Amino acid sequence: MVDPAIERILADTAPMMEEPVGGTYMAVLLFEDIDPFERHYRYGAMLDAELRLAGVGCADGGGTLFDAEDENGEREVLFTVLDIEATDIDGARTVLRAHLPELGCPAGTLVQFDTLEDRYDGTVWHLAEPRSFKEDD
Repeated sequence: MVDPAIERILADTAPMMEEPVGGTYMAVLLFEDIDPFERHYRYGAMLDAELRLAGVGCADGGGTLFDAEDENGEREVLFTVLDIEATDIDGARTVLRAHLPELGCPAGTLVQFDTLEDRYDGTVWHLAEPRSFKEDD
């Protein structure tokens, strides 16, 4: 038998666990080489919880972009991507800017949305600048 207090809490949080409808894609570019599990546990799970609690979206996976193969067949990691589904872009940007430095994001981290980006220089966020980098460049 489940405690009625727990059932009330679970009922209140159930809508937060649903996938957002009508969201906008945002990308967080982390210029560091981390494996998918570290990306998820260091950034993805934490940001997903914060975005959902704020009611502004969710973290929806991610990936890694590699450079072309060198003469030895090796490829260098260019950056790691976190996919964000935002129902409120400005709210999601606020949450991301607050929590990414707490989670140890490196200088140069970008939060991209529409044709703009917020850039973290290791101390300060530079807001709504034109995109400096596109994945298809």
